[in-house]
Amino acid sequence: IGLLAVGLPIILWTGVIERRRAMARSTGRVPAPRSGGWHGLFTWRKAVAGGVAAFAALGLGAAVYTAMRVLGIGPVGTLVASGVLEKRDRMVLADFENRTTDSTLGPSLTEALRVDLAQSPVVRLLDGAAVGKALGRMGRKSGTALDVALARELAQREGAKAVVHGEIDPVGRSYVLSADLLSAADGTVLVTLRENAKDDGAIIEAVDRLSGRLRERIGESLRTIRASEPLEQVTTGSLEALRKYSQALRANDAGEIDRAVALLGEAIALDTTFAMAYRKLAVVLSNSFAAPSRIAEAATKAFRHRDRLTPLERYLAEAYYYNVAEFDRAKLQSAYRAVLEVDPENLVALNNLALSLSEVRRFAEAESLALRGIALYPNDGPLNLNTTGAQVGQGKLTEAARTAGLFAQKAPGNPLAFFLRAHVANARRDFDSAEVQFRALGQLTQDPAWQQGTAYSLSQLSLVRGKLAEAESHARKAMTLSEQRRLPGAYIGGAVGLAIIDVFYRKAPEAGRRRVEDALRRYPLASIPAADRPYLVLAWLYAEAGRPDRARQLLAEYEATVPEALRRGQPFRHDAAAAVAFAEGRVQDAIKGYQAWYDEDSCAVCGLFELGRAYERAGERDSALAVYERAITTPGLFRLNEEAATLGPTYKHLGELYEERGQLDKAREYYGRFVDLWKNADPELQGVVREVKQRLTRLAGEGGNRRQDD
Repeated sequence: IGLLAVGLPIILWTGVIERRRAMARSTGRVPAPRSGGWHGLFTWRKAVAGGVAAFAALGLGAAVYTAMRVLGIGPVGTLVASGVLEKRDRMVLADFENRTTDSTLGPSLTEALRVDLAQSPVVRLLDGAAVGKALGRMGRKSGTALDVALARELAQREGAKAVVHGEIDPVGRSYVLSADLLSAADGTVLVTLRENAKDDGAIIEAVDRLSGRLRERIGESLRTIRASEPLEQVTTGSLEALRKYSQALRANDAGEIDRAVALLGEAIALDTTFAMAYRKLAVVLSNSFAAPSRIAEAATKAFRHRDRLTPLERYLAEAYYYNVAEFDRAKLQSAYRAVLEVDPENLVALNNLALSLSEVRRFAEAESLALRGIALYPNDGPLNLNTTGAQVGQGKLTEAARTAGLFAQKAPGNPLAFFLRAHVANARRDFDSAEVQFRALGQLTQDPAWQQGTAYSLSQLSLVRGKLAEAESHARKAMTLSEQRRLPGAYIGGAVGLAIIDVFYRKAPEAGRRRVEDALRRYPLASIPAADRPYLVLAWLYAEAGRPDRARQLLAEYEATVPEALRRGQPFRHDAAAAVAFAEGRVQDAIKGYQAWYDEDSCAVCGLFELGRAYERAGERDSALAVYERAITTPGLFRLNEEAATLGPTYKHLGELYEERGQLDKAREYYGRFVDLWKNADPELQGVVREVKQRLTRLAGEGGNRRQDD
């Protein structure tokens, strides 16, 4: 452009001079321009020659500049080209040094710079999770302020090559922003850059320019830098909203969940298109077991505004939306694979894709992906959890116990370590060891979400062993905690859990229904958002308690009020409908429904006890026996939650079926398992235990197997 600006007047003036010369030669009426002096310079030959020379010089200069940049020579050379850094070397982002009077500005600019650098295919920052785990290994709390010295120490420990450090200084009403890239090894300043912002409103744009120049000096091509979305577009144009967002991130890292949710809400109120804030809100709500409707709402809004996200964040938002709102596993997995194409070491994608693969029982693939994540993030709790789950799903209980044990060594105070070891014990049906771990977990943390989950697990452990009074006590505690956390749907679900004891163990369906109706008077369904109403578990309970008519009413209301996408994400709808069919004597319909529940759900043995029971009702004894065998032999990390009410009855049914077939050794085996499981059951169940013991005694006198007549 500069050459054209200079060359155009020269061309125009040369044209004037040459026209005069031509007219003088042809008419003689116009005096010819002097041939000497400056007029002599303006000829077409000299103009063209000068233009060629100028563009040649430009080309040579560009070539020299490009060569110096690519080869890392001089002040324009890139760090990658000069060999100081390799492409995708890890870096640590230190906290912005804030010299203004606004204490919130530093964290906000740190987050803004993180977002912009994350768009680069050359720069690879340690993410917040990796930094938090590294701080833990250094004996510091997650969320500790990361000044330059601490950032360098952390970088050295984690094998990162460089530290990015920013500063902001006030100059009157304007600001000066700077960024340094330091060698992690010795603190050498590799790059120093500065930008100005005329006022508060120009700060985000200044960070964008600063980040772009830093990415260029590291070694990213100008083409990809220019293709990146402007920082204001992929975060927010509101500095105040960015402040709230960065404060929320730190609150969440510190375990202050309620404060994080409140701050994210304030950020969204300031900028209703702030997609990153919506996505983070959905994640925080999900991790704290909040109401499904709130999680889905936040994820949906992030999805609607996904054009205001970096490509990486956009894929993550899409995946989360397909997980909690649209319930489309194929699209969810596709989105996470797209994340891994951009960033093969992305913690969220590695973990969540592994979890999704486990949910469709592709356990070997899930384990491989999760182990790849653990190699990068060895202390990450969810990765260790999902690795263990995939190993248990394959029946690799020894490997699962090893994974859980190693995680407990690396994170001895992490509640997830106790939770994980407890469920590995459950997978081995070592319920006494599991109880020890859950009780220790209850002592370790007073967090309401953990306390609620622990009370529920202890209730299930008591129920599976026939300790009904204990089970009721723990269930009531879980219900109280549900109320405290404002989760009325979970409270009603707890009442259904109590009703199960009445219906299945005490054979008192009316008492079970009364428990549920008391809970519904306390929290009418109409007072709960439609997506959070426990229609399905209520319909199932009413069908099992002899009221299929009421169950049908609930299912009709469910179909009318709950959106189709949410219904698609609830495989238990098949069980509720099958329970109605079973109660009405439509056994074949029940069989189809129970099979559909198992096929569509992600759990290990969901529907198998019910399917076996339906086959028995249909007179298909061989099919019943085969399904009951699957119910007790299929491994699963969270199998306790699926079989707490049915494991004892399944053992008893298997003993009876094998006795009918004359396979006395197998009958004795399963009767023995039943007696051992319920040996310390409450007195009200000891009559059943004595009956089975008597059968065992009788079968012991009969010796080996007897032939079954055809």
